[in-house]
Amino acid sequence: QWAYAVEEIPRQHWLESGHDEEYADAMENLLSSMEESIKDLRMGTVSENEFGENMIKIDFDLQDEDEDYIHADHDELLVPYWKELAAALRHWSEYHADDKRLEVEIVYIEMPKAVLDILRPAFKQSRIERVYFENCRHSNHSSGYMADFFKQVLQSNHFITRVSFGILEFAQEDVKTVCGAIESRNAGSQPIEGLGMVNCFENGIDTQTLKTILASITTSRTGNVVLNLSFNGMSSREA
Repeated sequence: QWAYAVEEIPRQHWLESGHDEEYADAMENLLSSMEESIKDLRMGTVSENEFGENMIKIDFDLQDEDEDYIHADHDELLVPYWKELAAALRHWSEYHADDKRLEVEIVYIEMPKAVLDILRPAFKQSRIERVYFENCRHSNHSSGYMADFFKQVLQSNHFITRVSFGILEFAQEDVKTVCGAIESRNAGSQPIEGLGMVNCFENGIDTQTLKTILASITTSRTGNVVLNLSFNGMSSREA
C-alpha cells in the first residue's frame, strides 16, 4: 500500500504569483499528471507507449496567443513533487521493473540546479533506457549544469542508451562535456545508441561542434547509432 504524501498547491498560488487563469489550469494539469506518474511508478502500473515501451512523461502543455509553447516556471512548492518523482523512479526500478526499462521525458518545465540535484541520484541508479529533456533549462543557470548532470548520469547508469535534448541551448564546452561522457561509455561494453540535440544552438551549429558530436557517436561499436540534429541551422557544407 502507498499513499501520496505531497500537499496540493492551491490554484490561487499561481494567480498570486502573477500568472493568468490558463497558466493555473495548465499547472493543475501538470501536477495531476505528475501525481499519476508517481503513483504508477509506486504501484508498478506504468503504461506502455505505442512502441511497447514503459514511459513516464512530465509535460507542461500551454500555448500562448501565437500558438507557441511556453514553459512552466520553477517554484519552490514544486520541490516536493520532484523529490517524490525521484523516490518513485528508484522504487519502480527496485520492485517493479523486472527486466523492463523506462523512457523518461520532461518537457517545458524549468529545471534549475536544485531540481537536477534532486533527480541525479535517481537517474544514476534507476532502470532508465531513454531520456528526453525539452526546454527545461532555468533562465538563471547556464546549460553547463545540464551537461554536467548528464555526464554524471551516463557515467553511472549504463542502462541508458539514448539521450535527447530539445530547445536547450548548448555552448561548445557543454557539447564537449556530453560527448566526452558518450565516448567514455562507448569505450566500454554498453555504448550509447542514440543522441538528439534538436534546436539546441541559437546561432546554428558550427563545424567544430559538429565534428565533436560526430567523433563521439562514431566511437560506438553498435554500428547503428541514431543521431538527430534537426533545426540547428546547419549549412550545406556542415551537413
